[in-house]
Amino acid sequence: MESASGEVTLHAEGMCEDGFGGWAAVLVHNSRQRTIVGMDTGVTPGQMALKAVVEGLEALTRPCRVRICVEDETLREHRAMRTLPDEPDLRRRLRPLLAQHHVIWDEGDDESERWDEAVCELAAELAHHQVRGASLTGPAEDGVEATLAAVLSSYLVEQWDDMDAFKEADAAIGTLRFSIGWYGDKPSAEMAPAEIVEHLSTFFHTTLPHKQHASPHEIRTAGKVVSDLLEWLVVKGHLDAGAARSAVEDIDTGVDELAPIAAFVSAFESDDLVPWPENSLIEEHVDCEYLTIDEVSTRSITLHGDDGRVVGPVTVRPGIAVQAQTGWRILLSAVKVRGRWGLVQVVSGDP
Repeated sequence: MESASGEVTLHAEGMCEDGFGGWAAVLVHNSRQRTIVGMDTGVTPGQMALKAVVEGLEALTRPCRVRICVEDETLREHRAMRTLPDEPDLRRRLRPLLAQHHVIWDEGDDESERWDEAVCELAAELAHHQVRGASLTGPAEDGVEATLAAVLSSYLVEQWDDMDAFKEADAAIGTLRFSIGWYGDKPSAEMAPAEIVEHLSTFFHTTLPHKQHASPHEIRTAGKVVSDLLEWLVVKGHLDAGAARSAVEDIDTGVDELAPIAAFVSAFESDDLVPWPENSLIEEHVDCEYLTIDEVSTRSITLHGDDGRVVGPVTVRPGIAVQAQTGWRILLSAVKVRGRWGLVQVVSGDP
């Protein structure tokens, strides 16, 4: 990128996990923008962030004023003091670049720059993801067998190589990674098919809606990710087609049931809820319990607990009432004051 005049902003980001690293540099000059990404193995987060800075500066073809925005506080402080950590190759490349350009180190947290930063972070994450996945899809070394997390990474490399698509799926994928991590380093080949299916089903039906409180979009995205992952497991020989088919059908049903409930729960805004009143004013209450919807009118819902206690009618907006379905079990808190029930919080639900 040529910069005859004015200031160039360089957003730099690096990430690393288990030695698999990705970096990204976004150069912005007036209305022009250029994104550079790369990946490596056997690295540290600091090396990846520094690599992004070096690669970004090397992309400039003329001396100019450069404002480098990087979140790594240690990197900012070390660069500003010209005292570099022990990274000889990057240090050797960086030194003449600092002499060539007028460099200012910054955090880059200005509101107008958040989109550029988001692109940079996503690019670095995607690069890291690709290099890790590439290593996992290659031939195993020394008889090492793929874990369930490795199979997920292999799938993601081919299916989520588009930045926008990856961004949309990121929350669901992150939760799935955490959930799969429960198995640790256990090779997927040693896991019984029923064990794999049960764990993925638990993630989808329990972890995602109740611990992650996923949105309808995240539930649909997770449904696609998990269904495709099951098919991957069939291809890899870790799961028979019949078990996968049954699990996919179960997930499809789950999407149809859970997404409308998530939409209903997320429709409640702060104005639809009441604050918890003083204890002296409370006539009855339920505190984070599952209640079943019994009746729905245009402006209210009535529920009951497992003990038969009736809660309601509770006034709700027509836009919320129209989404409610009898039989749903909703996790909520509610209070009754002066003979009227009000909702304090609506957390999640089950079909």
